[in-house]
Amino acid sequence: MKKQTSGRSILLACAITFALAAASHARWSSSKDYELRHSDVVVEEGQTMREDVVTDKAITIIGTLRGDCVSLGGPVAVKGTVTGDLVSLGGPVNLSGSIQGNLISIGAPVETEGLIAGDLVSIGASVTLKAGATVQGEVSSIGGHIEQGDGVTLKGGINSVNLNMLKRIVPSLMRVSRGAHRNGNSLNPLLFGGLLGLGLIALCSLFLLGAVMLVLPAIFFPKNVATVSREITENFWKSAGIGALIVMALFPALLMMAVSILGIPLIPLALLLLGAAKVLGFCGFSVVLTKRFFEGIKRPAPASLITQVCIGYGLLAAALFIGHAVPLLGWLLSLAGIIVIAFGVLLGLGAVWSTRMGTMSGTAPQPQVPPAVPPAAPAQPAAPPVTPA
Repeated sequence: MKKQTSGRSILLACAITFALAAASHARWSSSKDYELRHSDVVVEEGQTMREDVVTDKAITIIGTLRGDCVSLGGPVAVKGTVTGDLVSLGGPVNLSGSIQGNLISIGAPVETEGLIAGDLVSIGASVTLKAGATVQGEVSSIGGHIEQGDGVTLKGGINSVNLNMLKRIVPSLMRVSRGAHRNGNSLNPLLFGGLLGLGLIALCSLFLLGAVMLVLPAIFFPKNVATVSREITENFWKSAGIGALIVMALFPALLMMAVSILGIPLIPLALLLLGAAKVLGFCGFSVVLTKRFFEGIKRPAPASLITQVCIGYGLLAAALFIGHAVPLLGWLLSLAGIIVIAFGVLLGLGAVWSTRMGTMSGTAPQPQVPPAVPPAAPAQPAAPPVTPA
């Protein structure tokens, strides 16, 4: 089995993750009739279910599921066929049937001896390819390991990045650095390359973490994200002002909680609520940024909400990355990106506050003015009766 463990693997895995997330959930963000289930989903043998499945319980597919499949913490067992994509967030996946789309697992192990027509991406968990497994796309793992048995068919490549390797690399680099400093030598090229690689790994990890945090609200709360982005567009300066007031009042509010016995337990809850508001608000700001970008280049923006979020986040991430890579004047681009991000956080907080976490419109409804009724014409007097001669 050929493995590539390098910064290039991380970049490739990140790109695959962004692409798969956009492709997998394009229909979910635009659909209005799907709902989160709180019960087990079972498709019996010979049965065909034609809908997208999103549940926080167990999923068992023995027959055929014509749609996408999402598990929020529950185990997934596929012995039949899934014609769409399969996404698991925290639930183990066991595949002995076939998936015609992509398989994405975050924080849960994957065991397969079946067919995956698309790509297989695992973040923070292991992947076990048993005998008879077939993957026609790429196999990518970040923070886990890949085990491949005999008789496995892989049409694409394998990209595995084990973050534990940093524990072995960092001490060696530190020893080389101390030796070079004692000997009065200049920076060792190996040390420079290692530090550069570590910097790329850390940077890509931060970008990936930010993308995952922004993608989740767009997947599971598309209406809230759309409401926040609409509020930013319609009440731009109002949202900015409310966001600035929230930031200025944050420290005094936490201080008042800290000096109060009853308020101390509320501090973690307040910080958690603030973090959720920031993520939801910045997600809505990314949508607005994407629409403005496509208006500037005079092209239609993508219809999928999750694609708009990823593009907006990618524009800001690219500004920071290019700004650090370009010498001399690159800091101006990085500074502009930081300013836009900070202003986007303020706008998002204000819009989230106005819309109550995106659950209601922040714009007050206009009073309905009844239509003017024209005055009735005066009645004409009746003609006197004509008497015969």
